[in-house]
Amino acid sequence: MKKITKISVILITVLVILVIIFWGRFVGSYTVFKMVSQFTSSINNGSPQLNMRLSGSWGTSEKPDSLKAFVQYQKDKFFLADIRVNKNKFLIHSKNNQTNVEIPHKDILVSGAGTELTNFDIPLLIGEIFGNHPQLEPILSLNWFKRFGISAVAFFKCDFRKDLYQDEEYQIVDFPEDILKKEFSLWRKTGENNDLRIVAGDNPDLITFEISFAETSPVEKQIELQSEQKIEVARSELNTAIYRGAVRAAGIMLENMMVPKTDGIERTWGKGKLTYVDGNRVLIAKGTHREIGEAHGALLKPEVRKMIDATLYTICWVYTMERKQWFIDDMRDAYKRLEPFIPQKYQEEMAGLAETSGISLEEIRLTNVFPALFHCSGFALWGKATAGGKLYHGRILDYMTGLGLQYHAVVYVLQPDGSNGFANIGYAGFIGSVSGMNDQQVAIGEMGGRGEGDWDGMPMAFLVREGLEKANTLDEALTIFRDTPRTCEYFYVISDGKIPDARGLATSPSRFEIVEPNVPHPLLPHAIEDAVLLSAGDRYENLAKRVKENYGTIDGQKAIRLMDRPVAMKSDLHNVLFIPESLEFWVANAGANTPACNEPYFHYNLKELLELVE
Repeated sequence: MKKITKISVILITVLVILVIIFWGRFVGSYTVFKMVSQFTSSINNGSPQLNMRLSGSWGTSEKPDSLKAFVQYQKDKFFLADIRVNKNKFLIHSKNNQTNVEIPHKDILVSGAGTELTNFDIPLLIGEIFGNHPQLEPILSLNWFKRFGISAVAFFKCDFRKDLYQDEEYQIVDFPEDILKKEFSLWRKTGENNDLRIVAGDNPDLITFEISFAETSPVEKQIELQSEQKIEVARSELNTAIYRGAVRAAGIMLENMMVPKTDGIERTWGKGKLTYVDGNRVLIAKGTHREIGEAHGALLKPEVRKMIDATLYTICWVYTMERKQWFIDDMRDAYKRLEPFIPQKYQEEMAGLAETSGISLEEIRLTNVFPALFHCSGFALWGKATAGGKLYHGRILDYMTGLGLQYHAVVYVLQPDGSNGFANIGYAGFIGSVSGMNDQQVAIGEMGGRGEGDWDGMPMAFLVREGLEKANTLDEALTIFRDTPRTCEYFYVISDGKIPDARGLATSPSRFEIVEPNVPHPLLPHAIEDAVLLSAGDRYENLAKRVKENYGTIDGQKAIRLMDRPVAMKSDLHNVLFIPESLEFWVANAGANTPACNEPYFHYNLKELLELVE
């Protein structure tokens, strides 16, 4: 008994000594446990009231971004936010019978009246943002054991200290680079106000985010609205645009900081399969257009939601500021004029996509005519221009990398009933095509021009897809593009690996002009044998110069390098090189802050992928 007592005394003494030695670590790891517990509870359950200040900066030195926000919120009563994103300012005020968004620097007030009061619960909004990011989603389901594990890792791995910032004392947890791949610190102000700072780097002035919560109940302030131009919209739609636009804008910001990774798990649904090539999504589907749409929506449901939010609700505020018109209404007007020219099979496909994705059919339809609102370089080289005479068809899509489309890129390999099989290089939620190749060795790429508002024709992306589905030869493709009512001004490069040959097209609703190889054009003065080059300004001059310098020796690798900067713009969203003869193609997608031409190209074989269609 005395021996046991002696051992117990020794163990207790050792334990006390360890606690004294590591007291700072115990306190620090408990602080981490408490912070994680409070955070996970808030983002899962929300908050009935909130006073919050938030400021942050991110991006690169060439393209810095910043955010400052002050938010007051009381459930079922009011929501007030003063938000500044870079140079843009938004004042949001929602109460019993009205929601207002004032954009003072543009002198615009967007207002929605009605009884629907949306609770803009910021913690729940943050929870949805985290839940939409594959690497952050597990935070939502952290149980007690996992939170304890995080604090244990912090105990052994992190450094704990106290420091002053702006004359205020903070408890600081420093995470080593081997955990988060960068220097990262959590700063929690000592005292009662729960201020939290998240710092990247070893300089406390280089703040990623600073969040301040006040314990006092929020008091609604009276807001004086001064903007003269008022835009009236349905309140439910305005509330949706605020919430979903904010969720996606914040999601894009997070994705730029931490590029989302696919899980690589193959899935099947109906007649569709989601598979991966080097970690890149490939959706393979066959059957009726309705069945293809259903597989699309079921297998890419989260990605479709993000694309709808980006192209309908996030861009809504950019467009509304610039045009001083409600973007969604303008999209509706465009769709009404475009709808008579959209083949019924594509209407069926959009209906199937809406049904299984859980997104309204109107949202799907408006998103799918979105590319028609915005306007891209391309080339085809063969014969004497290339090594061995093989046809190389390059396509540069200069678009809006700021919308985060690159994170949800998809290569579609589709075999609709009664149509050609084809590859469509696109994005979740879009059924049209701007870059594609079919199993008849016909490839098509588009670049935009002018004439927004000329909507009485088939939307450009549906016209390209129609060419892929129906054209067996270059001549058949030209006939489809000539005989179909067209919208706006667009340019195309269409190639056929069987000949090999290619043509450029310059089109508008009333104009159909074929650009022949080795024939000068007023806009394309460099006539090159066995070559069709379409671009504009200095980009065209650089492309022509590169082709001439490598003429006769161009192979696949050199063809890819033709698409480098400055032929590609900084907004280079994706690049594709088609070799129609062998049904091979290579795709590069933009990165977080890099154009597609600076990212890796991944190889695909259409013939092999079509064989996977069961």
